[in-house]
Amino acid sequence: MALYIREQEVDRLLTYGEAIKAVEDGFRLLGLGKAVNLPRRRVILPGAVLHVLQSGILGDYNVAGLKAYLSTRQGTRFAVLLFSVESGELLAIIEADRLGQIRTGAASVVASKYMANSMSELGIVGSGRQARAQFEAFNSTGLLRSVKVISRSRANAEAFASYIKSHGVDAVVANDYRDVCNVDVLVTATNSREPFIRGEYLNEGIHVNAIGSNWRNRAELMPDAVNKAELIAVDDLEQAKEEAGDLIMAGEEAWSKVVKLSDIVVGNVKGRVGSGSITIFKSLGISIEDITVAKLIYDKAVKEGIGVNIEFSGIFNAGR
Repeated sequence: MALYIREQEVDRLLTYGEAIKAVEDGFRLLGLGKAVNLPRRRVILPGAVLHVLQSGILGDYNVAGLKAYLSTRQGTRFAVLLFSVESGELLAIIEADRLGQIRTGAASVVASKYMANSMSELGIVGSGRQARAQFEAFNSTGLLRSVKVISRSRANAEAFASYIKSHGVDAVVANDYRDVCNVDVLVTATNSREPFIRGEYLNEGIHVNAIGSNWRNRAELMPDAVNKAELIAVDDLEQAKEEAGDLIMAGEEAWSKVVKLSDIVVGNVKGRVGSGSITIFKSLGISIEDITVAKLIYDKAVKEGIGVNIEFSGIFNAGR
């Protein structure tokens, strides 16, 4: 039997606090050599792109799995398959749009925990679902005091600021990109093809989570902004070399500063050298984040009797 867990059930079961802990666990196990992550692979077809991410995690998780999603003109549909490493059985099929939003916000919080001076002042570029999930993730920490937002649409930015205020957090619409960067932590959550954050906008001590692009020909940070950083973390180095347009466009100087977030989490690398350092987390989204969170969702669903059991044997025994 496998458990089928729907989108609305994921939203009911998964809290940001739990997701942050699970994502941090995933990076810790990756840094300790108890997890394996494979870079995203894409099948590009006329009018459609299939994306697949895979990982396996030991420790308290003992699961392996993948997230697959298909992007078409009609939208994108996400699913996670979760397997038990011990028994080999398919544990769950999980609808994974909301899962992805929450785990991406959780990854930004984990990076900021180790790389930022403070998480009290947040700047967000963008006003869509990913931007809202970033706010929700940071707000769940209890550390957030104020947010600046900016978007291509002033109306969307004002609606986002009102949403933030409804959660008891001060929010203003920034005047421009320089203004939105005058914070402790900046999140760029856009689908921009061209970079727009310049190096001159970044003050000493800022930490940037660049989450919007995972294509090599797209970026949110100008090369001079990337090269102004003293330290740049990525969620997966091999995947970053294929997908991180912000870093690829910045050239060799940027790559000399790149480290794995997992090495920061386990203490092999300091996330910040000094209070005046500029740091960047280039977030691409990796399977480790999806699968740790999927295991959390599965365990809670089983405990609470949520989801639909479906018949699935799928066993091939090669023995004689």
